[in-house]
Amino acid sequence: MENHELFFIFEHMDCNLYDVIRERSAPFSEEEIRKFMLQILQGLVYMHNNGYFHRDLKPENLLVTNGIVKIADFGLAREVCSSPPYTDYVSTRWYRAPEVLLQASAYTPSIDMWAIGAILAELFTLSPLFPGETETDQLYKICAVLGTPDHSLWPEGMNLPRSSSFQFFQIPPRNLWELIPNASLEALDLIKQLCSWDPRRRPTAEQALQHPFFNVRKWVPRPLQDASYSKMNEPSELSNHNSFARKLVRKSITLWFF
Repeated sequence: MENHELFFIFEHMDCNLYDVIRERSAPFSEEEIRKFMLQILQGLVYMHNNGYFHRDLKPENLLVTNGIVKIADFGLAREVCSSPPYTDYVSTRWYRAPEVLLQASAYTPSIDMWAIGAILAELFTLSPLFPGETETDQLYKICAVLGTPDHSLWPEGMNLPRSSSFQFFQIPPRNLWELIPNASLEALDLIKQLCSWDPRRRPTAEQALQHPFFNVRKWVPRPLQDASYSKMNEPSELSNHNSFARKLVRKSITLWFF
């Protein structure tokens, strides 16, 4: 305190995750992505367990120095136990959960988990998963990936204030493997869970850390070459392994629609 002015001094951080993504010329390895996400989720566990949710998670608010990630900008943070109604204009649009877009008067820390799912996908593709230009377009962009929700998938969502005025066109879900071809099955499954229409189906930060995506021993890389290339250029044992893995990928991924 000096001359009745209060100064905060913070440690220096080199850049934010948006800068890291923007300057990237090649995709991150899954190990690099795993290290980023592990730190972010650990920070969220601490925050949520202490009774706060961030409400504006995005790459710009994740500061990075030498591979160390720290969550920043708590200007929209709020106590979990605070009484609704909550502000309906929170989170940068591309990372805003559907219940917020549909003007829910109350929501939970699961809106942070939605943002984490979008950020995880972006780390693989180096581009936003839901790049809406307006709030309405944002909902369309989400539907174009997840498919249109209905009462069986998200009954509470169909009764939110804006649901009656927003026209949900019938759009089938996309296969995430097509959108994020360089992600493992475990990564795709975690994105699927985090970006669930129904906030009650999203894992907590603690649950997300227990996902197989973070258990390297259970992770099997997807083969990068087609079967014909493997047969001509690789030992037969490896070719058989790739063929089996490819069949497993096709079988598994069809079960993982939203």
